[in-house]
Amino acid sequence: MYDHILIKGLSPIRKENGSEDDYYISNEIGGFGYISYIPKYITDMNNFVDPAVEKHIHDDAHKLIFRAYVNFKTGYKIHLKDKYGQPLFDYPDDYTW
Repeated sequence: MYDHILIKGLSPIRKENGSEDDYYISNEIGGFGYISYIPKYITDMNNFVDPAVEKHIHDDAHKLIFRAYVNFKTGYKIHLKDKYGQPLFDYPDDYTW
């Protein structure tokens, strides 16, 4: 692994995330390889009165994305798929290692 980043507070499914204006963003990429997206609605204390909303807040707080950049030196092909079973990339037909 030659680089990585940890993103807290966002879903790996981009359409489930809000816009940047919906979050407080703590960017520590340079020192720690870490970004935290904190939803702005967490500052409204009324959101903690309703147990259903509070559970939603805690579920959002546990979202985590880990991206690693690695080099593999092997004779095997690695096939990565998203959560829907679709390939994330395809090897060229003339691929040889």
